[in-house]
Amino acid sequence: MTPDVWLWPLFFVAIATGYALGRYEGRRRQRKRMTGLSRDYVRGLNFLLNEQPDQAVETLVNSLEVGEHTLETHLALGRLFRKRGELDRATRVHQHLLAAGSLPVDAREDVELELACDYMAGGLFDRAEMIFQRMVERDSRHSVTAMHKLLSLFEQERDWNNALAIGEKLVRRDDSVAPVLAHYCCELAAGMTRDDERNAARRTLRRALTFDPQCARASFLQGRLELNAGNPENALRAFERLYEQDAVLFDEALDDVAACYDELDRESDLVEFLTRCSVERPSTGVILKLAERLRARYGERQASLFIAQYMKAHPSVRGLQRIVEMNLDDTEGQTREHLDILQRLTDRLLAEQSSYQCHACGFEARSLHWQCPGCKQWGTVRPAEAQADSPAHGPIAGPE
Repeated sequence: MTPDVWLWPLFFVAIATGYALGRYEGRRRQRKRMTGLSRDYVRGLNFLLNEQPDQAVETLVNSLEVGEHTLETHLALGRLFRKRGELDRATRVHQHLLAAGSLPVDAREDVELELACDYMAGGLFDRAEMIFQRMVERDSRHSVTAMHKLLSLFEQERDWNNALAIGEKLVRRDDSVAPVLAHYCCELAAGMTRDDERNAARRTLRRALTFDPQCARASFLQGRLELNAGNPENALRAFERLYEQDAVLFDEALDDVAACYDELDRESDLVEFLTRCSVERPSTGVILKLAERLRARYGERQASLFIAQYMKAHPSVRGLQRIVEMNLDDTEGQTREHLDILQRLTDRLLAEQSSYQCHACGFEARSLHWQCPGCKQWGTVRPAEAQADSPAHGPIAGPE
């Protein structure tokens, strides 16, 4: 056998030996890293158990190298701190990730989004806005989320102009925000009306209706604006549009509608309009307003009977109170005493009853809020009697 042939077995033995030594060394280093990691985790948990959260955060964060495989662990830890209201610690976790400088672009954007949410939750709106705006300008993969966050931020600051500016970008990619943008326009218009900037308010309300043609609030504000400006005809057109958009909210404008017809000296048209409303979409508010006008024509008894007929299908405390008031002066003796008791009872019930309720979260209020103070949704607060006033029970006939 030649010497070259003897070298081949030695060659394979050397390769096998090197491979075995490499695996052994790799496992030894892995065990060493895991031992150090476990030791750091144990130290971090001890800090938590001993109510030393600052040291615990420092230890737990530093125990994990920043990398693709540990990123989700860091982010989960930061979200946990933010959810618990520990914003300083959440911010520290996310700043630690950004300081590492070794993250890919997508991962870095994930961390920036979480850090901006930390700032926003902590009331540092200027810092949060800067990060969100940068995401929008870069058109990052989180740009839609950033625009939603900016809307929420500007809402809290009541900065309606900036909210509309970012909303117009967002609505091209998420048209579900259009009704919210209509409310922003209404907020601006309300301020302009208070400042006697009527033409600017008119333009802004028209803009609201371009975002959401069914925005009842815009029609409501238009009607009020035109009525106060001495334009009852224009006001009536706005209120009639409101009736088609939202018959429930229309009840809030009944006094204004009556004022428009009174200014135009069209009493019979008002009765005709209210009669039509009572047939198409009866409600306690419409019935009571119509009863006021019928009372002048037919007397208290007929008006009272009209309300009572409606009450058979749509019972309400407000309707009962009005019937008692109309019949109180025509009674005496024990019957009057009973009506007095009933009147005090209905007055107390109305005083204790919430007039409005959010159909999204159940928040109750005594006055109408365009944005629910509880869940912060727009247009969800409705009159509490709305469900009871449903027209499902059929129309109410007028007095003969």
